[in-house]
Amino acid sequence: MPKYQMYFDTINGGFDTANGGTKYNVDIDDDELLDVVLDEILFDLRERGEVLKGDGEPQVVWNGQSLDFSAPLPQQGVHANDVLRVSTLATNG
Repeated sequence: MPKYQMYFDTINGGFDTANGGTKYNVDIDDDELLDVVLDEILFDLRERGEVLKGDGEPQVVWNGQSLDFSAPLPQQGVHANDVLRVSTLATNG
């Protein structure tokens, strides 16, 4: 199972782990979808007292592009040990 580095833009420090941001190494199967696994990962994050900044929908960015939650990571060119950044999209309203 490939392992990815995920950095979370959390309330207490953004992506910067030196200032309280959160980094996790997570295992995601080649055929798993972010739509499913991200909910589990965010639940674990909340259980540890970490909360994403903002009220919008989560987004995952790799190599400067927002990833498709309905396609496996390898189909999008993402490889094991790549860095994924998780934040929220601002909502207008």
